[in-house]
Amino acid sequence: MKKNPIGIWIVIWIISSGIAFWWDNFFVWNNQSNIPWVYNPISWFYEQKSADEIEIENEKLNKFDFYSDSSFQKFLDDNHSISTDYSINDTVKINSDFTFNRSSDFMLREKAAEMFEWMARAFSNAFNFKAKLSINSARRSSQYQRQLANNCSIGRCAKPWTSEHEAGLAVDLWVNGWNIKALSGIYYQWLIDNAHKYGFHNSYQKWMEIDGKIAEPWHWRYVWKELATILHDNNQTFSEYFYQNIESKF
Repeated sequence: MKKNPIGIWIVIWIISSGIAFWWDNFFVWNNQSNIPWVYNPISWFYEQKSADEIEIENEKLNKFDFYSDSSFQKFLDDNHSISTDYSINDTVKINSDFTFNRSSDFMLREKAAEMFEWMARAFSNAFNFKAKLSINSARRSSQYQRQLANNCSIGRCAKPWTSEHEAGLAVDLWVNGWNIKALSGIYYQWLIDNAHKYGFHNSYQKWMEIDGKIAEPWHWRYVWKELATILHDNNQTFSEYFYQNIESKF
């Protein structure tokens, strides 16, 4: 009996297509590789946590705390610092397929890293994946912050133990490898309009008199969604809110 070569190739094609489809669904999508249409970055942070642990964590996070070192709302400036014996124990490498450079070279505290991942995906999607956030700096050691401060003019670099980077909550963001230099433009405006949805806030917008620093459109700090939304809706910087509502500046 003569074999039909066309039929054999059809069978081979069907089997190959099935294997490829299974590979994409199981290995590629579940490992969050560069597949922009199917993306679920949140799960890997919590796969080892029970429902009770997550609930307790969320209850703590929903209460604003501007003074505890471990709080996501810890306020930092020249007069408010992290305790020198405070040790951050929940920093992780940033895991995102939607940054222009390799995000895993940088670290943030776990919740901040998770929400940054979501924000990076949304940012890239908003610009049809032709623009991606670049990370220029994230978690810093106090030793590194001291080196920066020693070679920095007043108002440009935070003193050691007063930096939001030292707290593991801030990222300096560029776009496609280029600095966001002006408080304008479509990329900065997208962040102003949307970053609060992911808990991020541009700390330094209103210069020295209000924020104690020059304006830094690249500096975005995680404060938790509820506080970030309050700041966004009231057009306030974190410093402005803190000194108007929490503690007198004088």
